[in-house]
Amino acid sequence: MPTLSFPKFPVWAGSQRVQLEVNWSEMSPNSAAIVAFSVVYNCFLSPLANIPGPFLAKISPLWLMRAVWRRRLNQDIKSLHDRYGPVVRLSPSELSFASIRAQEDIHCHQSSQRRHFTKAETLESLMGDIVWPAPNLLTTTAPAEHARLKRALQPAFTQRALADQEAIQQRHVDDMVARLRHEISARASTTLDLSPFLSRAIWHIISDLSFGEPMLQDQLEKFELLKTVFCKLSPILEGLQCVLAIPVLGFILRTTVVLLCKVLWMPSDVLPSSRLRDRIQRQDNQRDFITAILECAEKGVQLSDLEMKSNASLLVMVGYDTTATSLSAAFHLLLRHPEYLSRLRDELRTRFGCSADMTNSRLSTLPLLNGCIQETLRLLPPANGKGTNRTSPGAAIAGVQVPAGVLVSADMYTIQRSADYWRHPDEYRPERWFEGGEFDGDNKSAQRPFLLGSRMCVGRAVAMQALRIAIAKVVYAFELADAEPEYLWERHVQSSYLWIGYRVQATLSELETV
Repeated sequence: MPTLSFPKFPVWAGSQRVQLEVNWSEMSPNSAAIVAFSVVYNCFLSPLANIPGPFLAKISPLWLMRAVWRRRLNQDIKSLHDRYGPVVRLSPSELSFASIRAQEDIHCHQSSQRRHFTKAETLESLMGDIVWPAPNLLTTTAPAEHARLKRALQPAFTQRALADQEAIQQRHVDDMVARLRHEISARASTTLDLSPFLSRAIWHIISDLSFGEPMLQDQLEKFELLKTVFCKLSPILEGLQCVLAIPVLGFILRTTVVLLCKVLWMPSDVLPSSRLRDRIQRQDNQRDFITAILECAEKGVQLSDLEMKSNASLLVMVGYDTTATSLSAAFHLLLRHPEYLSRLRDELRTRFGCSADMTNSRLSTLPLLNGCIQETLRLLPPANGKGTNRTSPGAAIAGVQVPAGVLVSADMYTIQRSADYWRHPDEYRPERWFEGGEFDGDNKSAQRPFLLGSRMCVGRAVAMQALRIAIAKVVYAFELADAEPEYLWERHVQSSYLWIGYRVQATLSELETV
């Protein structure tokens, strides 16, 4: 019998490019028939057969597994949209969209008659079952449960609460500036990586707001290890998600995986329950997330102990990582564009006689500072659209009918760099956020780093306040220069579900107080 070889597909294993080949002569006739039928069905008979995409993505999860293994997920998905258009197939039952209309169709529910796109059967749902002891604002799949949790947590993020919490943010940013001053005075070289200092400050801010005191460095290191392990396992998770979609088998496998993870390992020591219990029992004058939530509970919206722990842990894990990444990305872009860094320093030193005068309310009026932050969030969103995917209930998205059970996402990275919405979309131009000028034609609604709809990030105002204060105080205090001009975020930073492995090498010298 002649040997029939399946076409060879290029697969990257680390930096090595290898060929994947399936030899049909070594397969049983039944197995070969199943594979052949699967290929024919997914390419020609599936309801998604008319959606363009690479052949490997149409027949298997291998394209996505390769993209996350290479850690080029943002760039690879954008390349697909550049080649195939506003809707592409990422796997046999997953689609990525790249338009404002699709984003609104997926995340906004303007009619009570419209069935919701849910988080059921997504990786977020699976990871929620594994990592957290109870449903939280990120992982719960039921709209009514999400609404209840949001009502309980919302008081921690009002304008009044934000003003109450500012003193905590100011204190930790001032500590970071002091550590930087000490660091450059204690070493022969004034070149250092800013990102650990920035990340530590954000970790202290978010953990202090969530648990009533800043958490130790070793807990930050445990979280970073957890994040790295999660990203390393992402190819397996993509393959697992494909199997989980199979009826019965998927349910059995999901239950087994969740139970094994809870028995063998659970990251409870990253954010210990004792911290939360101590904060609830402690009576002091600190205004933080827990204060606001407990005051709301007195009015009837209560969380169980496990829900308190789960949601407090969520605020730390998600709030820390996205804000710390955005802060490092902001300094990376400023260092690469020294003309804007110089203009920002002038804006700050013209407005403020000393850094102690920098309140969030005053910083929020500075056009260049806020333009730099918005442009960072546009070019380098801290999470990608794949991490916010939903399961279709059977509905139209941007005019495309999507069957029930198909995973869908609106890719932020692609939309926020699309020439359909932005003039010079790949250029760092903070002035595009000013009123008037050459960028008036930009469609600003194409920038949604905090999502939209009922699932919009509840802590967006806290993140923006932290970014304003940290950027302003560091730029005010130091002369900064790029110490690694050949380093480019889009080229050198690994892109999985999150950005990982970034650094911000800068040369610092202390500026005199004006």
